[in-house]
Amino acid sequence: MKELFADKIIPENHERLEWFQNAKFGLFIHWGVYAQLAGSWKGKEIPGIGEQIMRFGQIPVAEYREICHSFNPIRFNADEWVRMAHDAGMRYIVITAKHHDGFAMFHSRCSSYNIVNATPYAKDPMKDLAAACQKYGLKLCFYYSHYQDWDDPDGAVHNPWPGTYPEENKVLERYMDRKAIPQITELLTGYGPVGILWYDTPGNLSHYNAQRFNDLVHAIQPDCIVGPRVSNDELGDYLGYRDNQVPSTANLLPWETCATMNDTWGFKEQDHNWKSPATLIHLLVSIVSKGGNYLLNIGPTKEGLFPTECVERLAVIGEWMRVNSKSIYGCKGGIVTNELPFGAVTGKEDRLYLHLFDWKTGPFVFTGLRNHVVSASLLATGYPVRFEQRDASETGVERLILQLEGEAPDPYDSVIELVLEDGPVQINSVLTDYNNTIELPAAVAQQETGPGAEPTFRVSQTGIIENWFDTEDSLRWEFLVQIPGTYKVEMITFSEKDPVEPFENYWEGNHLFRIDCNRQTLKFQITCDQKEQPRDLYNWVQVHSQAGEICFERIGTYQLSIIPEQIISKKGLGPKLKSIKLIRL
Repeated sequence: MKELFADKIIPENHERLEWFQNAKFGLFIHWGVYAQLAGSWKGKEIPGIGEQIMRFGQIPVAEYREICHSFNPIRFNADEWVRMAHDAGMRYIVITAKHHDGFAMFHSRCSSYNIVNATPYAKDPMKDLAAACQKYGLKLCFYYSHYQDWDDPDGAVHNPWPGTYPEENKVLERYMDRKAIPQITELLTGYGPVGILWYDTPGNLSHYNAQRFNDLVHAIQPDCIVGPRVSNDELGDYLGYRDNQVPSTANLLPWETCATMNDTWGFKEQDHNWKSPATLIHLLVSIVSKGGNYLLNIGPTKEGLFPTECVERLAVIGEWMRVNSKSIYGCKGGIVTNELPFGAVTGKEDRLYLHLFDWKTGPFVFTGLRNHVVSASLLATGYPVRFEQRDASETGVERLILQLEGEAPDPYDSVIELVLEDGPVQINSVLTDYNNTIELPAAVAQQETGPGAEPTFRVSQTGIIENWFDTEDSLRWEFLVQIPGTYKVEMITFSEKDPVEPFENYWEGNHLFRIDCNRQTLKFQITCDQKEQPRDLYNWVQVHSQAGEICFERIGTYQLSIIPEQIISKKGLGPKLKSIKLIRL
């Protein structure tokens, strides 16, 4: 049986995925000869991500090859790396055995362009990592650039530059047979059990050749998982989101997102845009609450050290995980489908974990829980939290009222553990208010269009409405108002975040929309009244457009429709809608 998500079809869960779905948290390591350059070439900083400096710096193959002669990471200590990952609560490590530059970070017998034969270091760090992972109980996984290889005469190159091999003479299968297939075989036979073979950038790889890469792994190590980027179709064992991309809604298929601590993957000494410990913990919790795994990246230096900023952040995450890991490992996603303004919810069996990112003294109301709560306590300390439960007769939805006392128990995420009498968890998923705000996510709206037609817009993998160019297409929600009054209405649209290009290149406004709700109509123009970095979708900019006010006279269920009257598409973007927010005044 297969399930469909967006335009991806992947196999149903199987036994080899069990450890992966319980692990939740892994370490990505981008390490290669590019670390020697640290973002600069011939005394000049090169824009772009560090591990692709060869491409961004337009470095010819012959000149790039010279770099390995000075690459000597004598301070590399596999035990320290794996211990830090273990202490941070990570359960697996994915390391770049070979990136697009074609250089192997292991002893390869089919290509001398590797760390043992071509560098003064002359040792195989993967052997040490395999031993350290076995010692600390982590799964060792290998990243391998299977399609792109800028050093091989037949390897693929995206956007070739002067000094690379001529495209017209290339035969991809020669590269596969001579280098890629033998090197993957070496990785799968020389380092013990491998958790994941993490392929990258399939490009124009044919289904036949992608199947060869896929089948090779399962033939040698049947329990090894094949990453989602082996092909552009359904061959991977789980779903993968784009770099630094987190969905706004839960996905019940097994999935993973890989993300950076700053903006680059490989080490780049000029990049100091470090995410805060709070952001990293919030991303971990958000991803787990939506059913995914968080693969957090570090780019070690040319000496073989983790940057100080990374070490500090791993320590903070580890301290949080030391007392809160029960709310992460083995937890199920999708208990609450959509993002929650206070934080997130995870759970398993007869336990529910409320993650409060913003602790406010006084009553905290969690709506929709139908199970009877036996006890509530702070997960980190076991200290009891006073609570009462009320059924749906008063406001139309079940309410659990928790009394929060004093200062936040944790500066990043205070977790309340609920023990349920009658698990598993049952949640009434009605759209209603939290902290006087009702959020209507685009991903769960009823899509409507003209008679006899199908809507032409779509919900992206991240839960955003995109390709909205037809004014016949509209959205409708049903929601519950628990507290009558006047509500301010905001439309939340999104823009891709780019560290180089200006915001205006990725966002298109000035569309005209109409909102109909409770016999009231609002007409407004999409303008950038406020923009911010959203907490979960780190790769985006969130734009607020004010639409007006709507009054609700009584408790009850209402409907809201949003209809475009004019869509601007000069940039070919249109409105990328995340949600409508109703904020009680």
